[in-house]
Amino acid sequence: MTIPTFPDFTPIALEHRVPLEAYLDAHPPQCSEYTFTNLFAWRDTTRCQVARHGEGFLLRKEGDHGPACFAPLVPGDTTAALHDAAAYLHGLGVAPRIERVGEDVLARADLTAAGLQATEDRDDFDYVYRVDELTALAGEKFHDKKNLINQFTKRFPYTYRPLTPELAGLGLLFGHQWCAERECEKSPGLMREQCAVYQMLTQFSALRTTGGVIEVDGKIVALTLGEALTPDTLVVHVEKARNGFPGLYQTIHWEYLRHADAAFTYVNREQDLGIPGLRKAKLSYNPVALVKKYLLTAA
Repeated sequence: MTIPTFPDFTPIALEHRVPLEAYLDAHPPQCSEYTFTNLFAWRDTTRCQVARHGEGFLLRKEGDHGPACFAPLVPGDTTAALHDAAAYLHGLGVAPRIERVGEDVLARADLTAAGLQATEDRDDFDYVYRVDELTALAGEKFHDKKNLINQFTKRFPYTYRPLTPELAGLGLLFGHQWCAERECEKSPGLMREQCAVYQMLTQFSALRTTGGVIEVDGKIVALTLGEALTPDTLVVHVEKARNGFPGLYQTIHWEYLRHADAAFTYVNREQDLGIPGLRKAKLSYNPVALVKKYLLTAA
C-alpha cells in the first residue's frame, strides 16, 4: 500500500511497516511512541494516519482536542515539517497541536520560524533505566523490589517463557481474563490499551514485538510486551499481571530483562500519564533519565 505525499494522508496499516521501520532504523527515536509497532497497535485509538514529507513522514492523529499531529519523522532540520504540520491543522479549522515532541526533534527546529511554542508535557515523559541495575537489583535502593521477587519465587513455583507465535494466542486469552478481573469495560483507558494489546498479539509474527509470560500451575498469570527502540534501548509497551500474586509484576519485568538481548544497555518503561500511583511506581525503580516531551502550539 503506497504512502501518499503530504498533504494527503492514509490510515497507517501493516503494509506500511517496511518503509517506516527503514526510516526508524536509520534515525532511531528517543521517544517510546515512535516505533512502527506502537503506532500500528494504537491506530484505532489515535486514528493515526501517515504521509510522506521529503525524506521522511508526517503523522496525523485524532484526540480529545480533535485533529493533531505527532512529531514529524524527518531527518535533519525539522522546521519546515513542523511549519507544514501546523499550517495543515490550521487549514482544517483547528488550533495547531503537535504532540509527543522529543528534545531530539526540537534540537533540529527553529520554532520561531515555524510559528510554534513548546510546553513541557510532564505526564508523557518516558522513564529510562539501566538494564544491569534492574536485573542485579543490588543495594538498598532496590531492596523492596528484590524482596518482592523473592517472596513471589518462594511462594509460587513458576515458569518464565519467552513469547512465541504459539504463545501469543494464549496471551490473548490471558488478556481477556485480566480485563474481566479489572472490569476494563468501565475504563475507556483500559479498553484502549486492551485493543492495542490485541493488535500486538494477533500480529505478533509480523511485528518486531518480543515479550514473555509467567505461568503458575500451567496457566499464564503475567504477560509483557516490548521491542527494540534503539540499538541500545529496549522499550516495554505492556506489563500485565493477575491479582493475588504479590511480587508478580516485579518478577515478570525482572525475567523479561534477564532474557533480553545483551546488547541493550537501557530500558524505556514509557510514561506515567500523570497517574500518581504509576508515577510513584516508576520513580521507585530509580530511573537514570527522563525523556522529555513537549506539546507544540501556535506562538
